[in-house]
Amino acid sequence: MFSVLKQKPRYTYEEYQQRSMLGYRRYTVGYLTVKVKRKGSEEWETVCKDKHNLGTTVGQDLLHRVMYINIAAETSGWGCNYIALSTNAGGASAAHQSLGTNTGQVTTNEITTGGLARTGAAGLDTRTHTAGTNTSTLEETFVASAGHTAVQLTGLFNNTVASATSIMAHENTFTATTLASGDELRVTWTITSTF
Repeated sequence: MFSVLKQKPRYTYEEYQQRSMLGYRRYTVGYLTVKVKRKGSEEWETVCKDKHNLGTTVGQDLLHRVMYINIAAETSGWGCNYIALSTNAGGASAAHQSLGTNTGQVTTNEITTGGLARTGAAGLDTRTHTAGTNTSTLEETFVASAGHTAVQLTGLFNNTVASATSIMAHENTFTATTLASGDELRVTWTITSTF
C-alpha cells in the first residue's frame, strides 16, 4: 500500500494572474523568461517562457524578514507588523486599502482609542520568524481601557495609523466581540509563504 503526496498546484503565468485578480489565495511565485538576440539578427529568440521559479530557503527568510519582522530602525526597512482592529462589518477584501474600505490610507472604522489602537513593531508581544522555515508569527494582546462593541476585523499594516504611507498587507474578520474595560483581546497572525 502506498500513499500519494498532494503537491501544490502549479499554474501558468496567465492562470496565476487570473486567479489573483479573482481574489483566490495569493502565493509568492515567480516566472522566468529568457530570450537571446544573435549577432547580426534583429529577432529575439525565446529560450524559455514563463517557467515557474524555484525559491531558495534563504530567499524565503529574506521575504519574511523584510515583509513581517523588521522594524524601522533596521537598515533593510520595516515589515507589515502593525496590528489594527476595527468594528467595520463590511468584511475583508483583497481590494481594501484600509480596514474594511477601499479608500487608501483613510482609517474608516479603525479603532484608535480605548486600548485597542494600532500597535506593532517593537511593541508587539511576539514578532518571530525561524530561519529556514516558511512561517512568521505576529501577536499582540490588547487590553481594553474602555468599552467596545462588535470588534470584528483586523489588519496588518506597515506603519502607524498616523502615517500617510500606511499600507495594509493582510485583512481578516473574526466573530464580532464586545469588550468591557479591562478585557483582553489577543490577536495572532500566522503567515505561511509558499515561496
